[in-house]
Parts: sequence; C-alpha cells; structure tokens
Amino acid sequence: MQFKKGSFEVGGTIYPVAIKYDARFGNAFWNSSRYSMMQHMYLKMTSWAIVCDVWYLPPMTRNEGESAIDFASRVKAAIARQGGLVDLMWCLKLLDHQKYDVLSFRCQRCKPPNGKLEYRKRTNWHRYDWADEDPDGKPVQTGTVAFTRMLLSRQFPSATPIIISVQGSVLSKDYFLINGFHKPILVNKSDGLGLIVPPNTYSLDSITAGIGKERVIDVINVGRQEDFTMTLGDFMAYFKGIKNQTKVLNVISLEFSDTPLASYVEPPFIVRKLCWATNYWPNVGDCLKDKPQVSKYCLLSPAGAYTDFHVDFGGSSVWYHVLRGEKTFYLIPPTTENLESYETWSKMPSHHETFFGNLVPKCYSLAVKTGQTLFLPSGWIHAVLTTKDTVVFGGNFLCSLAVEMQFRVYDIEKRAKAPKKFQFPRFEAMNWYAGTELLEDLNEGLLDNMPALYLINVKCLFKNLIQWAKDREGNIRKEPYPTHLSLSRFVPDLTEGLDRMESLIRAANIDSSRCIKPVSFDEIAKPLVKSMTGIDELLLASELAETTDSDNSRGGSPFQEAVSDMIFSKYNPDTGQETLGRSQRNRRLPRKKRIYGGDDDDIFKHAHQDDDFIYPSLELDDNDVEPQKRPRKRKGKKGRGNSYVDEAWSPNKSVRGVLPKEKRPSRPGAKVLAVEKVLEESRESERPMEVSTEPSSSQEWQKKTKKGLSTPKQRLGKILKLNRMFR
Repeated sequence: MQFKKGSFEVGGTIYPVAIKYDARFGNAFWNSSRYSMMQHMYLKMTSWAIVCDVWYLPPMTRNEGESAIDFASRVKAAIARQGGLVDLMWCLKLLDHQKYDVLSFRCQRCKPPNGKLEYRKRTNWHRYDWADEDPDGKPVQTGTVAFTRMLLSRQFPSATPIIISVQGSVLSKDYFLINGFHKPILVNKSDGLGLIVPPNTYSLDSITAGIGKERVIDVINVGRQEDFTMTLGDFMAYFKGIKNQTKVLNVISLEFSDTPLASYVEPPFIVRKLCWATNYWPNVGDCLKDKPQVSKYCLLSPAGAYTDFHVDFGGSSVWYHVLRGEKTFYLIPPTTENLESYETWSKMPSHHETFFGNLVPKCYSLAVKTGQTLFLPSGWIHAVLTTKDTVVFGGNFLCSLAVEMQFRVYDIEKRAKAPKKFQFPRFEAMNWYAGTELLEDLNEGLLDNMPALYLINVKCLFKNLIQWAKDREGNIRKEPYPTHLSLSRFVPDLTEGLDRMESLIRAANIDSSRCIKPVSFDEIAKPLVKSMTGIDELLLASELAETTDSDNSRGGSPFQEAVSDMIFSKYNPDTGQETLGRSQRNRRLPRKKRIYGGDDDDIFKHAHQDDDFIYPSLELDDNDVEPQKRPRKRKGKKGRGNSYVDEAWSPNKSVRGVLPKEKRPSRPGAKVLAVEKVLEESRESERPMEVSTEPSSSQEWQKKTKKGLSTPKQRLGKILKLNRMFR
C-alpha cells in the first residue's frame, strides 16, 4: 500500500487505523494474478461473511526535521506492525532489510528515462552503516562481520567450572529442591528427559508446513542489529539458499504453541513440573485465551548469527535443545555487581560499540552441539553466537525456585522502560495466580517439609504481592490482575501466610537436611546415575507403576515419577493430546476441580456393615454413582486452612452407588430374616400412640418420616432395591 505524501505535508495529527481482513472467510481484495473478476465476485458472494479486525492506533505527529515521505513510511510501518502485515516499499516491493541497500530506484515506467536501480557501495565491514563515507577510526559494532571474526579468534575461560553436566534421568523435582537451580545444566543426550522433539532430520519444509508459510515473523538483521517482519515462507527461501546470501538474518522469537507443529514438541518433563503457566494458570474460559505462550520456540539461525548480551524477559528460566547445528553461549553469572553493570551498559547510547564481556570479571564460553540440551537459570546474562546453521527448539518458564531473581529482572526491565514485546507476557497476572495456589499449598501443609531455599522464594512472592496490592490502592500500579481475585480478602490471607512462612523457614534452617547450605552435586547425582542406567531404569519404573496406588502418589520420589510417566505417557501427534502417566493421573488439579482418588476399600471404610450386609444411606438416589465430598473441617487461626478428617459412621452418609461385584456364598434365610425384622419394626411404628391427658411443660415431637419412606412397603422396596444394586 502506498500513502500519498500530500496528506503528510500539510501538518497536523494523523490518526492511524489498521484494518486486516480474515482470509479464512473471504478476501475482500481482488488478486487479479490468481482470479478473474467473475471468480473473485463468486468467491465473495458465496463466502459466509467478510470479517476484518480493526485497531485504532495512538495519534502520530511529524517529528522535527522529518520529511513527509519518512513520516508516511513511519505511519505505514506502525499500521503494518499492528496488523501483522509485511511492510513493503512501494513499487519494487522491497523488504525492510533491503531498503538500506538501495540508493535510488525506479518503477518500470521510469527506467527508460532515468536508468536502472542503483545500490549503495560497501565501504567497511565493522559499522552498521556499511556505506559510511568516513568509517576509519570508528569503533567496531556488535554483530558486524568484523566483530564476528574478532569474537571467534578470542579465547574465553571454559564454562566447565560453572555448569553442571548430568544425565537427563537425574533431573527430578527432588534434585532441584535440594540443590536449587542456580547454575546452567547441560544434558548431552535427551534420554530420560521426557523431551519430545522431531528427529534431527526434520526438514525445513516440514517446519514451514507445521507453522504456515504465510505466518508473519520477527526477523533480526544481524549486520545492523535491527528487527523487521517478513513471512516464514520468505525466510525459509533465504535460509535454504544461505550460501548465496550476503546478509545474516536470524529468527529467535518464533513461538508456535498455537500451530500444528506444537503437537510434535513437548518441553522436558522437569520443565512441565516446575512451570507456573503449566501448573497454575487456569485453563478455562477467557483465562485460557490470555495464557502466556512462551513455552515452545523455534530458533532458525545461520552461521554467523549473533545475539548480543541480554537476560531473558521476566527473569524466566530457559531450556534449549539443539536439533542440529552448534551455538556458542557467552555466560555471565547474575551477581549483584554484574546485574548492576548490565543495567548501566544497556542504557548506554553506544552499548552496541562495547562488548559487555569486557566490563565484568569473567565471561565464560560454552558450546552446545547437536542433540544437547541446556537449562539456563533465571537472571543469567548471556550472548549467543551461531557457528553452524542451527535449528533449535526451546522455551521460557517462571518457577518457584527463582522468585527473587525473577522480580529483580522485572524491576530492571521496568526501570529501563523495555517495550511490551520484550517483556514476559502477563507477568504480574502469572504471579497472582501462582500466589493463590502456593497460599493454598501452605494452608494444606504441603510446604511444611520444603527446603528453606524454596520457602524463602515463596515468602518473596507473598511479600511482593502484598506490595503490589498497596500500590494498586494508591493508583501507582495499573497492570491487569485476575479479576475474580478479591484483594480485600486475599491480602489478609497473604499477610498471615507471610508470618507462617517465617516460622517454617526458621524450622527448616534448624533441620540440617533442609537448611540453606551448599550441597555437593556428586553426593546427589552419582548414586542415581549409577543405579538408573539401561534396562534397570525401565524395570524400576514398571515396578513402581504397579505397586504405587493413587493415595500415595505424592509420596514417591519425583525422579521415579518422571521415569514412570515417561514410560506410560503416550503422545499423539495427530491430536496433540497426551495420555498421562500413572503418577500424573491423580496429580493435584485446580482447587475448583479437585477429585478424590482412592480404591474401593476407602469407600467401605466410611460405610456401616455387619457380617451380612453393607448399609448405605437411604438418601442415596439411583442416579448417584459418585461419592459425595467428605466434610471439610476448619482449623488454624481465624478459620483459615482446611483438611479432611475422618468422622464416625452416620446413617445419612452417602457412599458410592456402584461397587465391584463379588462372588459370595449364598446364605439361605438371611435375607428373609432381615425382611421380617423390618416388617416387625414397621408394625410397631403403626400402633396408635398413647396420648397423655396430663399437662406437660414440654411436648416431644416425633421425627417427620422422610418422603417416599412413610409406609412399610416403601421402606421394604428401598431395601430390596439397594440389595439388588450391591449384589
């Protein structure tokens, strides 16, 4: 689309509006290269509707010294960005990254009198302005060809001292609770991780088909360190013919959770265990639409692609699996001094001319190769250089093991006024949901035996949520939060939970097994690695799955649960559904949907029985097939906190209406005796009552007979019906 510059020359304010038609219903525009006019009219008239999305954008004004053409291009780019359209130059249909290459251009009509297309001439290899007429003496900028060569020739300390290298089967929730998640973890093989990815022979065409070639994606022009948009089909055409290209284009933010390709990729099992979005975000109604989609990324990087130093948004932790190729990570630990230096460096106008690794005591180098998986903890500052054409699957996640660091990074982003697209989506809402769930865990006693380090992070979450609530009352904080959450009720609960967390932390520090102390990795990992190799791992998981019942599923080791679920979980790539493993089937559901697991023995424990019969409640209807919830008993201060308690048998207690059939020996006469006993009681109840003529200060009232059980016949029928049902 071309904007006439006259509209932008007269001055005043421009009010942009982005309108995008939904091609699934019908295309309002006539593509004359594909359809004749009659075909186009037929398609329009036979479509269900012409549907379009409309966005009213903020007003825009012309900047000082800006030409009318540049102003028009800026407005057009804002509209294209909002509508998810590709911003093309008029006439030649040049992509964003090609605009700088052209010095002057003409359309077909202009070529004869004015000559051919003219390109800029390269004068240097170390500046973003590679056609700069006076480049000598100017510093090298990151991402340029000269910078990449210098980086490859430089020697960095090996990352071996600061990383942990393990087998995938070692990474259980118990391991992270004991050791924390502070150092990068490198897994050489995906065996035991529970990771689902396509084989390394998966083609680029298959990725394109799984996501859609018309998908508009963000692409980075590495040589100029600027981003632009193009379709996935156009990028794949570039990626396939990379040997004939002079530019390096990099894709690092292609999230595909809402595409068919998502059914072929699942994060590692431990990520699914720790991820807040997976475990705490409600999967119902409008909440599901707003769920952060950051768990499945596809990174497509040619050799020479460089991403400058950064911290992942919201302080999220990251998992990377290199499907094929090789990447080199430059890692800097998130110490207080390093984070302060990073914040100062990121605000420098010339930070692209300064290699951040020179501003810190040490910068480590780590090569991640084909088939390896890297887990990067929250807050780690890192840059990435691609040494071979690479396809990577990865994702981000927030967790309870790094709450303090997540808030620290979030505050840095706020102070730096990072754009929304570079922030963790719905970060504050995610923390509110996590806070509600962890408060419930605290009230139910599920945090009583947690390590002190975990408790400190939960305490930090409670403390920040309380502060957010105060800021909201003072209109300081306006970020959205769960609308169903009543702050007037929730904040007092958080305050009380904060006090309880203090006592739990003190108790955990007294307990030597849970206090904050450095734990040698060898003490944890070696016994597991030694015993969990080969077929032994499968046999142990199989034995566990057969002997562990639903009531005790929480008591087993998370490592054993992981192995069991990896064996018994089945993933269907066609439907995108996963059959849960045995230890997951009774996993804790959201509070409003909690179910009560257990075998039939648990049901019999709450029903009265003698040598002959089981006596269910007469209130149980024929359609009742599920047991009623057990009564809840409040305990703790001010009635907060709850647990389930056993109670004595009551004739009004409801039990399951369908029980397993058992072969029982017949007992002649037993049923007849029971019937006679009931009839005798019924006859006695029908005898006329003796009414006393003596005055009485209080009158005793007979209990009203329940409807449908007033006559002996009705009561006898109910008993016989229940006997048949249980038989």
